[in-house]
Amino acid sequence: MTTCAPEALKGLIDSVPNVAVLLNLQDYYTQRTLPEKGVDSEVVYECPRTQMMIRTAVKGTTIGRHFHTVCDEYVIVVGGKGEIYVNGEWKPVKLGDVHVCPRGIAHDTRALEENLQYLSIFTPHLPAGTDINWLQ
Repeated sequence: MTTCAPEALKGLIDSVPNVAVLLNLQDYYTQRTLPEKGVDSEVVYECPRTQMMIRTAVKGTTIGRHFHTVCDEYVIVVGGKGEIYVNGEWKPVKLGDVHVCPRGIAHDTRALEENLQYLSIFTPHLPAGTDINWLQ
């Protein structure tokens, strides 16, 4: 990750990190050590208005059906293949696909045959603790 010195009024900067960020996802994923199962997730940017995570759903992972009460979530697939539960149906996803999920809408992600690499962007920022409401 490359950070750049801010060229804005310091009183307006309320993000972590507190500088501009430039990421190369290929380098990021190459250097990341993944767990054997589940989802690897790292917050790379956050402020009161938004939060961005770089994630990998490891092969064989299903996250679990859930919804958010506070946040909308944008999922941008940047590598691999998987499926996202959209409007009651599992839809295949691959590099270049974008899923926009408003708060209150049930969704899920699974990577059954290979790792699925994606960005999750939450707006507004996830509240302290969590905004995940699990469904059975």
